[in-house]
Amino acid sequence: MFFDLSLRVDPENPHALREHLSTALVLGYAKVATDTRVNPGDRQLHRDLTNGLAAVPAGVMDDVAEEARAHGVRPCLSRLTRLTVRFGEPGELQDILAKHDELVRRYDLLALEPTSERAFVSACNNKRVDIVTLPLGIRMPFRLRAPTLKAAAANGVALEVSYNAALMDTAARRNFFANAAALVRAVGSGAGGGVGAQTSSFAGTG
Repeated sequence: MFFDLSLRVDPENPHALREHLSTALVLGYAKVATDTRVNPGDRQLHRDLTNGLAAVPAGVMDDVAEEARAHGVRPCLSRLTRLTVRFGEPGELQDILAKHDELVRRYDLLALEPTSERAFVSACNNKRVDIVTLPLGIRMPFRLRAPTLKAAAANGVALEVSYNAALMDTAARRNFFANAAALVRAVGSGAGGGVGAQTSSFAGTG
């Protein structure tokens, strides 16, 4: 059974949403999470958080079901809602969680994308978070230390690896494999937890 826990779509583009969901069904995915991504400085933060919780339009789901049947696939797909917060300072995250607590708690999954050492340590020690996402295709802005990863494992936090960089340019591919090796070394030295996979549109893990 396969799951896509980071399906990034434009809520204002139902055609793209329909295409993504149809492809997920045809490829055999049983569950997807539509991903709403926000930053602390977003001016329309409350609107984006609200839109991310909206139901998939009935017309879109009807088209998806029809497409699935045309490919001989049973039209059965569960949808989760995911919120990904990209932040550099722990205070920025706490501000979002405090000001928009009710909306945030309505999401099925809370993912954090830290962009600094302080943010990474904070994310791995946050008992409220489900996923910490690691963009390994860039020069990492923090070190993947075993004690920090061990804290994530103790808190039941999954690590999500963005592997699409390995399919792109040479520099991104080099960064990806170097960072992936560092992650394996850190996990092997005593840290646990799960490592998922993510691309810009589909992330299959089984």
